[in-house]
Amino acid sequence: MIEDLGFAPMFTAGIPQGHRLTEGEAAALSRLGVYEMLRTGSTTIVDFYRYPEALAKAHSELGSRAVIAGRIHDADPEALTRKRYEYSAAIGAASIAENVALIERWQGHDNGRIRCDFAPHAPDTCSDDLLREVAGLVQRYGGNVHTHVCQSPIEVAQTQARSGRSPVEVLEAAGLLNQSLIAAHCIHVTAGDEAALGAAKATMAYTPIGNAKTGRIAPAASIERQGARMALCTDTFSGDMFEAMRWAVAMQRIRGEKDGLNARSAIRWATQGGAEALGLGDQIGSITCGKKADLVLLDLSEPTLAPIIDGFGALVWSGNGNNVRTVIVDGRIVIEEGRLLNADGAELVREAQKVAEALWARHNVTPVTQGHRSAAQG
Repeated sequence: MIEDLGFAPMFTAGIPQGHRLTEGEAAALSRLGVYEMLRTGSTTIVDFYRYPEALAKAHSELGSRAVIAGRIHDADPEALTRKRYEYSAAIGAASIAENVALIERWQGHDNGRIRCDFAPHAPDTCSDDLLREVAGLVQRYGGNVHTHVCQSPIEVAQTQARSGRSPVEVLEAAGLLNQSLIAAHCIHVTAGDEAALGAAKATMAYTPIGNAKTGRIAPAASIERQGARMALCTDTFSGDMFEAMRWAVAMQRIRGEKDGLNARSAIRWATQGGAEALGLGDQIGSITCGKKADLVLLDLSEPTLAPIIDGFGALVWSGNGNNVRTVIVDGRIVIEEGRLLNADGAELVREAQKVAEALWARHNVTPVTQGHRSAAQG
């Protein structure tokens, strides 16, 4: 519904907003997201949004390995839909409290399968004071910090107007630019920003599909050369990490990056790169004796994977999430022959569909699915 509007939902009036969800609605949509990513072969999922406890419950119930955080910000989301930045100490305190409560309740849950971190939304939607508060909390609780960085020209303009700094410089001033930082997007970065991310050994969460849909390509290969670590993310679009791997290499080649970028690079970003970014490189991310049994089995009889000469190339350039047959997390089968074992996948889809239709109805928009269903019934 929103992809052709060209900008993030948080900044777009007239569409359902995350802060307007009920906890039950967030839970239904969370379960659908977890199901989609498991079904298409992701065993470990970094997830942060409104009602983070609903996220944690969804991952716990469905069997994924997860890193959960709340969405911390003090910019008023209603004002953002009117293109205004209004910072509220009360909003910031509430989002901080929600994230801390999540950590104290869920950290290490399910024998360590659920972990919790902090997630300040972005340098423009978090004031400098709030970011410094997050830095203090990270020193106390540990873990990673997940945030959006240099995602849009508006973000860059806001931090420059507010403090005369780029978003990367804002994070550095707050004490958050270090190897615990996982920075999504990194599109509108300067050469100085790239060097700073590299020197800090921060991780860039490369979002090739989300960036490309608005005609933008992040300088991922260049940032990695500066010394930053690289991981892939989907950012709520298609949960198919095979698709993300394919786009990741292709978009960098469009930027003129050709040397050393290939299928093996993409697989490393999608597996070991993500594990190392989360501080889990010694536990997951590769099939190695002594690591946890997080495994994905694919159906080699599928025409998209045949014939195979170079398995790396077949996975990245021809594979897709529909080739996944079995998913094992921590030694337990959670997807078997394409079927979710811990819940009724079809019911999760129906539940989320009802929530989405209700959300759009509250905004006086009739989903096209309703019209199609009526026509079919007639």
